Amino acid sequence: MNWDDIRLALSIARGGSLSRAAIALDINQSTVGRRLNALEASLGVTLFLRSKNGLRLTDMGEVFIAKAAEIERQAEGLSDALKSPEQQAAGILRVLGNQWVINRLIKSGLGELLERYPSLQIRTIAGRPETSLWRGEPGVGLWFETQPVDGSFQITLGAIPYAVYRKKGCDGGRWVSFFDERNPGNQASVRVIGSGGGNARTRLTALDAETLLEAVAAGMGNGLLPVCLAEGDDRLEQVSSTEQPFQRILFCHIHPDTVGSPRVQAFMTWIRARFDVAFRPREPELGTVPVPGYSRQ
Repeated sequence: MNWDDIRLALSIARGGSLSRAAIALDINQSTVGRRLNALEASLGVTLFLRSKNGLRLTDMGEVFIAKAAEIERQAEGLSDALKSPEQQAAGILRVLGNQWVINRLIKSGLGELLERYPSLQIRTIAGRPETSLWRGEPGVGLWFETQPVDGSFQITLGAIPYAVYRKKGCDGGRWVSFFDERNPGNQASVRVIGSGGGNARTRLTALDAETLLEAVAAGMGNGLLPVCLAEGDDRLEQVSSTEQPFQRILFCHIHPDTVGSPRVQAFMTWIRARFDVAFRPREPELGTVPVPGYSRQ
């Protein structure tokens, strides 16, 4: 068995099909199938069960892939140890999160991180992947009120102020709200909408805050939005309800096996330094009206 065989099996496991593995490895799909058959024949075991829905690991396949991923991490660690600090943060780092969170990172200077580490590539993934986050390149997940999975742990990044907004000149009891069918318990808007009285009606739900912002701006209803997104939008006005802002905590999920990766460490250093720029409201400028209901703590 050689390293190419291990990479092949890892790519199939991560992609779930021969076609996705072929794209990842930049080879022909028939070549992937032929090499997989040869690998299984040499090992004397079946690693993947074939079906019309793709491939899934057998019990022996799970063992093989776990060991293969460990070998991959060790090989990457050896390579990193021989590089300069700038070269160590090299390769692909997967960053998962809500689309608006990823967009805020890009707008807040993510390019600075890539300029400092020329060999680093950020692979953004909006929403939770169908396969495990921790199979493949090192990754970080940026989530609100979501329990870590697959043995990962969470690090608190900071609080993001939210407020209720509406389209200028609109009034009434209609709402737009965040809703995630795969995580129905994570519905921060419910607490705010519930405090609005028994006549409040949710007219539209969405997974992403930028989608909700556009719905509010279109007059579809009031919405709980991140202040960092909604402030400065001339189409909106903030609805003052409480003296203190509603806040959600953003966490970073990392797996113990990859927390020491130079790629992960470089990203964590950067996001901690840029968190306020990306997610905290701007300081009121002289001569402007302070944001209602918001006071910096």
